Amino acid sequence: MLHLTKGLTEDIYFTGAENATAINNWLIIFINRLTTENIVITNLSSNTGTLRYDKVSINVNTYFLNKTTGLYDYKIIDDDDNIVEKGLMYLHPSTNFAPTEYTEQVNTFVTYNGK
Repeated sequence: MLHLTKGLTEDIYFTGAENATAINNWLIIFINRLTTENIVITNLSSNTGTLRYDKVSINVNTYFLNKTTGLYDYKIIDDDDNIVEKGLMYLHPSTNFAPTEYTEQVNTFVTYNGK
């Protein structure tokens, strides 16, 4: 599973070269599981120099700034329109959620028999 965080530049590692027939640029399509929003990232090139794995870097805000955080399906496609990898990606917000804490409450309790 991929994890991307808004506000960061993230590296995506995948094994697309193993199944690809043409390797010049990659196309990645993300589809939000709840809203069905589509995000298409084109012309990504990998510069690892090995067929074992591929690595591409993306600026998350360029593609996901106003998109819904949550779970996305993704597929990576080679130059010949072959799907070489499928998976899940979770888009995290740029800041973590912090619940509201209330400190004004007194937490002393009175019980029967003074205990």
